[in-house]
Amino acid sequence: MTNDSDKNLSQGNDKLSSEKRNNSNLQRIWDSIVTNYEMIQGAQYSNSFIVLLALSEANEPLTTTQISEIITKQSNGNIYKISSTLKDSLEHRLKREGYVQGVDNERKSRYSITPKGIKLLAGWISFLTAYS
Repeated sequence: MTNDSDKNLSQGNDKLSSEKRNNSNLQRIWDSIVTNYEMIQGAQYSNSFIVLLALSEANEPLTTTQISEIITKQSNGNIYKISSTLKDSLEHRLKREGYVQGVDNERKSRYSITPKGIKLLAGWISFLTAYS
């Protein structure tokens, strides 16, 4: 009976030790998020930059599927954006802030870059060019 008791105690200690390691790992992740939060927020803007860059190449308003295709083609397949992700960026950031305009016709929304969006894109390109 002592063997079973020792075994159960050992398993309990292993479980506690594992939980402490997991909690420690989770805390390190949270600490890293806090430390790098500005960069994480910036990643949201990089998505917007990519969308504006794709729209700047178009001669007419584009659907999210068309924007996704341009991004994939221009990045040689290295960047793929799902249409629903693009729709979120377009509707909740870019359109709201006046960087793109959307036109709804039939079942699809089509987007184009505004003069304000062109100005923002030019600023981002200048910034990136300076650090390349």
